Amino acid sequence: MHAPRLSGRRALCALLFIAIEATHASRARAQGLGSERHDVATFTGDIWSVWTSPARFDHRDALPLALTAGALALGTRIDSATRVWMVTHERTAVMRMLTPTREGFPVPAYELGSGQYLLPLSAALYLAGRLSHSVNLRDAGLGCAAGHLSSLGIRSIAYSLVSRARPRITPHPLDVGVPGSHDWFWHSFFSGHIANSMACASFLGHRYSLGIAEPLPYAYAAVIGLGRMADGEHWASDTMLGAIVGFAIGRQIAARQLERRAAATTGSSTSASASAAKARGTRILVPLVAFSF
Repeated sequence: MHAPRLSGRRALCALLFIAIEATHASRARAQGLGSERHDVATFTGDIWSVWTSPARFDHRDALPLALTAGALALGTRIDSATRVWMVTHERTAVMRMLTPTREGFPVPAYELGSGQYLLPLSAALYLAGRLSHSVNLRDAGLGCAAGHLSSLGIRSIAYSLVSRARPRITPHPLDVGVPGSHDWFWHSFFSGHIANSMACASFLGHRYSLGIAEPLPYAYAAVIGLGRMADGEHWASDTMLGAIVGFAIGRQIAARQLERRAAATTGSSTSASASAAKARGTRILVPLVAFSF
């Protein structure tokens, strides 16, 4: 294995450059969507809102924060047993079900949790939305991209603060060091693939009415996370925290989009406040719990 080929800064620059330059020619046709400059402003604002969420901590955030910390603590208790079971039960039906999201599979389906796949797909959705005058497509692209980059920023800080050896190089789940490391093999805490894919799944689930299909993005993100565990990239607690962080990120970004949409279409402050309230209770989890290991 090797480190991801795209750095966060390059990925962000590539996304913004493609989105702005490729839609420049269609500006006159896409006036109903607003300007690309406005899209960039709301896009970066959504990311900043996630990163600065600790500043908005209040008593309503205490319970979900405590529950998440408890789930993380429980996860560390089963890390070793989960890893041993996966290694010794490769031929079971459960493990075979994970094959499409493992590294050896011909189609790298697990890479939908990485920026080198998520960001280009997000850019394609954004461009399709601009060209077709579809607010939903545009917002889908912006939301998933913002989710990934929000997760990337948090993980980058986490990796600089805490180093944890990946299961593929150690049988000891508490092989942890402070401060962090630049060595990719010590970036187990926390799982980026499930955080990225879960952020997109949570955003889609909270932003749109998906009906009976709503569980599908969540299920796919979960399978990606389990596949990374099976490949020895992350411990169970890394995956658990990544899923929680991703869910919280997607929920907050969706709430901000719904707030803007309500304000633009109805001007109703009540609708906007109701949309923003959807993010309450999880907004604080993202930055704080990530560093509570």
